[in-house]
Amino acid sequence: MRPYLVLRGHFYLGIVLASWLCAGPVLAQDAATSDRSPAEVLTASQWESVNESVERALAWLASRQQPDGSFPTLQQGQPGVTSLCTLAYLAQGHLPGEGQYGVVLADSLDYVISCQKRSGLLASAAPNSSSISRKVGREIGITASYNHAIAGLVLCESYAMSGSKTAQELQPVIEKALKVSFTMHDWPKDRNIDFGGWRYLDDPHNVDSDLSITGWHLMFLRSAKNAGFEVDEARIERAIGYVRRCFDQDQRTFVYDLAYRRGRCSRAMAGAGILALAHSGLHHTPEAQQAGDWILISGFQDYNAAGKIPSSSSGGNRYFYGLLMCSQAMYQLGDRHWREFFPPTAAVLVKNQHVDGSWDREHYRNDQRWGTAYTTAIGVLALSASNQLLPIFQR
Repeated sequence: MRPYLVLRGHFYLGIVLASWLCAGPVLAQDAATSDRSPAEVLTASQWESVNESVERALAWLASRQQPDGSFPTLQQGQPGVTSLCTLAYLAQGHLPGEGQYGVVLADSLDYVISCQKRSGLLASAAPNSSSISRKVGREIGITASYNHAIAGLVLCESYAMSGSKTAQELQPVIEKALKVSFTMHDWPKDRNIDFGGWRYLDDPHNVDSDLSITGWHLMFLRSAKNAGFEVDEARIERAIGYVRRCFDQDQRTFVYDLAYRRGRCSRAMAGAGILALAHSGLHHTPEAQQAGDWILISGFQDYNAAGKIPSSSSGGNRYFYGLLMCSQAMYQLGDRHWREFFPPTAAVLVKNQHVDGSWDREHYRNDQRWGTAYTTAIGVLALSASNQLLPIFQR
């Protein structure tokens, strides 16, 4: 909920507070010296509408939680979808075991942990072997890589924001999961241009890295490093090198992969590229700024639509997946990008939310099957970008 700050958690508290004071509207000095204040982009009544929208969405999600702690989706989407739902609560300052949604979060984290295989892989639909294998079907290969990175991210964010008891439970799970991401990152590449990126658990021979999955694994590693886990900075630098190669000078935005480049741009990839650079403090690079301009041109004003710049990417210009990446990316850019992006986007989300608090499932073929909990969680995360309560998204 905006604007406010929850002063809870363990060693991350000082970082959260410092980031808030640097970015938020609390200090009069900031208003005089910076144009980044997120609260000024909406009026008080508009923020009230946003807050009410978020509260309805969280209540709806809680009503859909399953007895095992998961949120409904296909098995191939677990624990990724449950992790996104959990992030939505964390982004509003709710913590496991505390307050209104404490039980909801405790149960969801238990479910995420239960999905970890003996190898350390965080994926419900995957072999429970002692080491990860690339001898899996394509469906499992694709989804397992996403599930692992998204679940690893939410575990690290929960570790950073929660009390010592939760942290002790999460630490060994995170350490095992990190080893899996390291192993996947070190798999050999057929082409030098794919060096530094991640791909799927299976071994598609045409492409060895893509920006979408690389962005998620990079967020997992950044979150882990921020929370005190051992992550080699050189590994992150290699990943950032791949991300920067994914910027296409002609299209002035980021592309999905380096094999087919032309037309492989989308709102989601623009946001993923900006976010990846922002995690390394590269907010003001020409790549990030130009991709932000590209997002503004494409826009999210037409609800659940493809945007004004078409994409020939196999995944299409997905509305909610793009919204997830772009809301955080545009907040990272701040200034005019945030001012021009957030008010119309927030208005569209508030207007198109169902009375029960949910948002429609994606109309796009690849995302439609993940269900309404997926899209509703993304709606909350998009409206929560300026809260700055999730450490990974703090500017």
